[in-house]
Amino acid sequence: MKLSGREFLLNISDFFSQADYEVEMLLLLILPISMLIFFMFYLRSRKPGKNIFDSIPEQDMEFIDTVRLQKGLEEFDRDFLLETALTHGVKPGYIFIDIEAFTKAENALKIQLLEKGENPENNGRYKHLLKLKSKLFKTS
Repeated sequence: MKLSGREFLLNISDFFSQADYEVEMLLLLILPISMLIFFMFYLRSRKPGKNIFDSIPEQDMEFIDTVRLQKGLEEFDRDFLLETALTHGVKPGYIFIDIEAFTKAENALKIQLLEKGENPENNGRYKHLLKLKSKLFKTS
């Protein structure tokens, strides 16, 4: 048996108009409670977002923040460098103080972009990495 949308709505209207108020009250109680239960299961099933920076020890983060402040970098620059280091297998603290570690991460990013078919010289992330390299390792 196939019902059209109009017939379905009429049947629902008839059901609620002829029913006792107890049935309506029961439905009004069941719906919010069931929504609350579904919401609680949803919250419980969600896994907390894992922060990639949680793997860095607290002492290393303090050192990194000290270097960041000394070099005049912003927090987003620090996060960008840490993400680049962790993504390309460089120890996070060394990318701030060792030119070889920085160059390793730079080359890995360049290779990754070339594999994707992008020109590294036109990529914003690569350009930003080069700016940070000049800030961190300026020779005066």
